Amino acid sequence: MVRRTVRGETALSDTHGVFLMVAITVILAVIVLLMLLSMLPTGSWVEPEPAIIITEISHVNAGAGAMTYASRITLKNNSSTTFENDHLKAVIYVNGYKSCIIQTLNGHLLIPSHHYGVKTLGGEGCRDRFWNPGEEMTADLTDGTFYPGAEVTLKILDKEGERVISQHTVRA
Repeated sequence: MVRRTVRGETALSDTHGVFLMVAITVILAVIVLLMLLSMLPTGSWVEPEPAIIITEISHVNAGAGAMTYASRITLKNNSSTTFENDHLKAVIYVNGYKSCIIQTLNGHLLIPSHHYGVKTLGGEGCRDRFWNPGEEMTADLTDGTFYPGAEVTLKILDKEGERVISQHTVRA
């Protein structure tokens, strides 16, 4: 028996089916395109900040306020890593030439050591065994180590393997 339908009862399922298949295909194509585009390098890659940075170089005598080429350098632990400061040493270059080596960044252990070129270490980063993120320390170097306009490079090395942990260059 063949069933007959009235003219108003016919469905448009073929048209709706085609429309849904095209819409799903377009949505899937967009998702795949976005996934592929996210894998491409953007070209705006930014060099990561060094772990330890130079925040200030001072040429002025703190007591007199006069220009004496005092050569105080302030360092900051700019990373999220806590460093054991006795395991670190700092090598400072001025215009590409090695100027000073600080054998330990622990202020208490610097006092009895032979520390040529550096007078004192101060600040919260050198007071105890650890240099925590965000803490600063100031190294008071021999007067005249830096002068305005000089390129100062700081290398922080792990004393055990002489591996460079951080390197930062600024203009004095």
